[in-house]
Amino acid sequence: MYLVKIEMQVMSVDDSKATKGKKLLDRLALLGCSLLVIAAGGSAFLLADKYHVSEAWVFGAWAAVFFFLIVGWGYRRKFRDPAFVSFFAAWTLVHALVYILVQAYLGFLWYVPIAVLELWVGYTIAIWQFGPPPDKGIG
Repeated sequence: MYLVKIEMQVMSVDDSKATKGKKLLDRLALLGCSLLVIAAGGSAFLLADKYHVSEAWVFGAWAAVFFFLIVGWGYRRKFRDPAFVSFFAAWTLVHALVYILVQAYLGFLWYVPIAVLELWVGYTIAIWQFGPPPDKGIG
């Protein structure tokens, strides 16, 4: 049923100048976002160098940010519960520490299976304590 709706929406789009203008705006927005990510990442490392902070902390902070954006998106309606907020903060801290420690001592090849295990344990506890995510995630 959903496939039919999506197909009908795709078929109803015409190739007029309005869609070409939107395509240009989309590409400009993509370029702007990529430049923003480059600036944020570069400035994080410049500030770390200026204040003599290890690069591992910067990598850990970015791991926590991406974890929050990707995993937290599915649970965004649960953030009204203080118990879930404290659990998610602890899970984010554990995820960042696992990322830093595995990368420092074992390398990236070990990070993938350990991250899968860590995320499985985290999701299992989250579902057990707070129920499944109310949304289907980003998609």
